[in-house]
Amino acid sequence: MKLTLDDIFAGTDLTGAAVRLPRFAPDGKTVSFLKGSPEHDDVLDLWGFDLASGRSTRRVDAAALSTGELSDEERSLRERRRLFVGGIVDYEWNPDGRRLLLPIDGNLFVYNLSEDIIDTQLVDGDTFESDVRFSPDGSRISFVRDGDLFVIDTDGENLRQLTNDATATVRNGTAEFIAAEEMHRFEGYWWSPDSSSIAFVQTDESPVGLSLRYEIERDDVRVVEQRYPYTGSPNAIFRVGIIRLNAGEAIHWTTVNQETDEYLARLCWLPDSRRIAVQLQKRDQQQLSLVVYDPADGAAKTLITERSETWVNITGNPHFLGNGDFLWLSERDGHAHVYRLDAGGNVLQALTSGHFNVSRIVHVDEPKNALIIQAFADTPIEQHVYTTALDSPGPLRRLSKDGQWHDATMSSDGANILFRSSAPEQPPSLSLTNNKGGFIASIEANLLDDTHPFHPYRDSMGQISFGTLPAADGQALHYRLIIPKGDGPFPVVVTVYGGPGVQRVTKSWIPPVSHHLTAQGYAQFTLDNRGSSNRGKAFEAPIFSQLGQVEVDDQLRGVSFLQKQACIDPDRIAVFGHSYGGYMTLMLLAKSPGTFAAGVSVAPVTDWRLYDTHYTERYLGLPDDNPDGYRASEVFPWLGHLADPLLLIHGMADDNVLFTHTTRLIKVLQDTNKTFELMTYPGAKHSLAGRTVNLHRYGTMDRFFARHLAPGA
Repeated sequence: MKLTLDDIFAGTDLTGAAVRLPRFAPDGKTVSFLKGSPEHDDVLDLWGFDLASGRSTRRVDAAALSTGELSDEERSLRERRRLFVGGIVDYEWNPDGRRLLLPIDGNLFVYNLSEDIIDTQLVDGDTFESDVRFSPDGSRISFVRDGDLFVIDTDGENLRQLTNDATATVRNGTAEFIAAEEMHRFEGYWWSPDSSSIAFVQTDESPVGLSLRYEIERDDVRVVEQRYPYTGSPNAIFRVGIIRLNAGEAIHWTTVNQETDEYLARLCWLPDSRRIAVQLQKRDQQQLSLVVYDPADGAAKTLITERSETWVNITGNPHFLGNGDFLWLSERDGHAHVYRLDAGGNVLQALTSGHFNVSRIVHVDEPKNALIIQAFADTPIEQHVYTTALDSPGPLRRLSKDGQWHDATMSSDGANILFRSSAPEQPPSLSLTNNKGGFIASIEANLLDDTHPFHPYRDSMGQISFGTLPAADGQALHYRLIIPKGDGPFPVVVTVYGGPGVQRVTKSWIPPVSHHLTAQGYAQFTLDNRGSSNRGKAFEAPIFSQLGQVEVDDQLRGVSFLQKQACIDPDRIAVFGHSYGGYMTLMLLAKSPGTFAAGVSVAPVTDWRLYDTHYTERYLGLPDDNPDGYRASEVFPWLGHLADPLLLIHGMADDNVLFTHTTRLIKVLQDTNKTFELMTYPGAKHSLAGRTVNLHRYGTMDRFFARHLAPGA
């Protein structure tokens, strides 16, 4: 059966049982996870898997508790997290293992596992709470409401407001726009391990210029006052406070940020519940420091300073060991590796090494001298789980199956591992193994058998292959090529992102919307150019000081490769990209006219001076320090060569890549008498989420490609 857009966006998730947030219960005997409800795939319910019985059951039907109403803050948070589903989107186990905390649509519920009931609604349904979590001892629940921090006892009694100075620009316990969107720090407060204290960040956005942004909805226009930190302009300022809950709840303001123009990248507590460890990043992002602060004497001690001539990537928090040593993920040798340091910050040894990146420390088992990590040691396009020694450098032993992409969650006792895995022709599955990788159970196999929702469309998948091409400097560029069934030569759509911090060529599940293009007879080509993530600093660094040059060169090498393939029609090559990919589409069309038969640019950055500080300045520096780099990185100097068919698409309520990027482009194209097509979506944010929006925008793209990629077009 041929896959159509109606099939993809009709309401059934063709990926199948896409499990989210799998977590072990504290005792390790139960696994919880979220997945689409039987009635509505885009509404997530809470499920549980019992290791003893081997059975999965739905624990909580979200529809019974969901109101469907979200606060503006919650909508913004979901946009930052790219959460486009409803129902239960997060949850947390109580340390006693008998209850789960369920924040749903801004309300708080406690689910009693043993009695299988919702036994507590903690707050009034008319308020909206965010960033909800248990204290480590399970006695309290904390949350943020209207920019202030609150705690309440788990039984719903003794509600206390810990801060009371929130204003239109001052927020307590929340991650501001830059932290969430660019640093992927979604937390704004942190419990101490012994539950006696909370550290939190207070953010003051008053220095950030107030912009008037128009959100054009279906039947009205809202003027939104947004404090958007345009590159080169002031950032929000912050300070870190510590509240001792059992000592009068007065706020102790720390001195960790002595400089005003820096970022709070990460924060965590030391095991002693007395000191905090803060990662501070200078504005130019060429230096990141790990600072330990002790409120007893007000001393802030710098343990580590990471430096780079380009930029320092933010990694995870340090992992502290029982003897005072700690583990630290660093790129000091050009790749991200795990280092063991003593309490004073002196490097004892590198526990991993080689020409690959470690992406995450999964688990540390000190009694068994075991370190579990996620890394790319086998190949850059497969993320695997490995174990190695904790006390000395040693060989890595892979625990995950080859040919797939894996994310792991470990039980607290280190006995078992949850693998969320997928492959190009295998939708995401959830399986359980022991700590040596031995199979225990398949929790959600999600096999493409005749019961799977995608099974009728398997013939639409085409032939998937992977390979590499050499960049100008000799580094390997990984690509993925999908060829339709039948006889060529085929038209091809180059799907591009191309920006830093993202990797697109992986041996993981390919979403159905990509197979829709193949079903129509289009080949698809995706290449990760230099600047893409998970390859080490030498692969990332060539984009420093100018964007849209190295990336374009690498993508054009991919096009040159395509033009030589017998199965590809060299005269019918199109390009399509979203966000940085939209920017890349414009740069490819403008810098290489005549190469592409057509291009679709969705939500593109057009002028980097209109984008935010943290992202842009990481690669281009401050505008006053690098005016030539900024100018060369814009699309506008290159538009004089633009001649190929162009379709622009943008959401009219985009708060990330503002609609201003496209309106400025429209005006320049009109003033220079350039022909283009335009489709805008009222009320749509940067992600352009929603069934009706996606059905229409992909349909618009289909018709555009059909006109320009048809034989002889």
